[in-house]
Amino acid sequence: MRYLFYAMIILAAVLAIVIIDQIVYWSCRLVAGRHWAHVIHWSFTATLIVVIAVAALWGHYVTRFELDVTHTDVVSERVPATFDGFRIAQISDLHLDWFEGDEGHKFLNRMVDAIQAEQPDIIVFTGDLVTLQADEAEPFREELARLGHLPKKGAADGECIPVYSILGNHDYADYTRMSARQRVADIELLCNLQAEAGWKLLRNEGILLSADGTAASPDSCIALIGVENIGEPPFSTYGDLPRALATLPVGAPYSVLLSHNPTHWRSEVLPTTGIDLMLAGHTHAVQVKIGNWSPAVWKYPEWGGLYAESGGDHVQQLYVNTGIGGVGPRVRIGVAPEVSILTLKRPADEPRQ
Repeated sequence: MRYLFYAMIILAAVLAIVIIDQIVYWSCRLVAGRHWAHVIHWSFTATLIVVIAVAALWGHYVTRFELDVTHTDVVSERVPATFDGFRIAQISDLHLDWFEGDEGHKFLNRMVDAIQAEQPDIIVFTGDLVTLQADEAEPFREELARLGHLPKKGAADGECIPVYSILGNHDYADYTRMSARQRVADIELLCNLQAEAGWKLLRNEGILLSADGTAASPDSCIALIGVENIGEPPFSTYGDLPRALATLPVGAPYSVLLSHNPTHWRSEVLPTTGIDLMLAGHTHAVQVKIGNWSPAVWKYPEWGGLYAESGGDHVQQLYVNTGIGGVGPRVRIGVAPEVSILTLKRPADEPRQ
């Protein structure tokens, strides 16, 4: 299944090059004549092949082992005063089969170090720990446990930064041949690996968070909600947002939803809920970005970064993390693995006249 997917990607790339090449050739022939059309055609083709080869090699050996720590302020008047400045570290789409050998272990440890240096209040993982099946995560138990046991700065009792996670479309072993019993066992193994690492997996459920980790009334907390994968066809849907919302008491003034696929924001979150902030992954920016543009926009209107829409009586926001690993060829062109640091903030006071 994996190699068929790779073959389809390579075939699509070759077809795209052939189509572009033919468009250039016939355009030049109509404008400049047959002789110059051949000269321009072969020059263009050779240049295109060299550019693609250099970009692919750079994306394989350099960019995919870089780390982009982004900082984004999420401003809302609904953020409780006690959460003004609350920092969320988000990672997504680890796809651990990408990280083989010593180089992979070193990179994941650098990722954990980068998160520790930021000292967030919580860490969230928005799905796709693996690509095909749970055993891809087993060689990385140590790195996952490191992430789950990062000490909180200034905590005298050894308190750790909590890690909350959800499942993505690749975490259900849907892309490999298994019996129903084997698939259930595979998902259970994946869930157990996260639990052993100290992560709290949210499966269609919500919890209340206080700013200092102590018990507090709902009106001084924020709600953190996690749903299983909810995706557009052909991606699977296992999530149940109404069920997750029903697990929460009434009263939290601000809510954060973890949902793997960003299409869930427009399909259900915006039209049916007042959720303030949704955090997603899934797109990887299709592992290609040129400046601030990615071909991912052809499939996902929201593919990377912060988005906002006015919903009812307040603004609802979405942040899409472009992922750590990837699917298909081990290449990230122009889009380095991302650690997102999101800071909840109340609007600044207007200047006095």
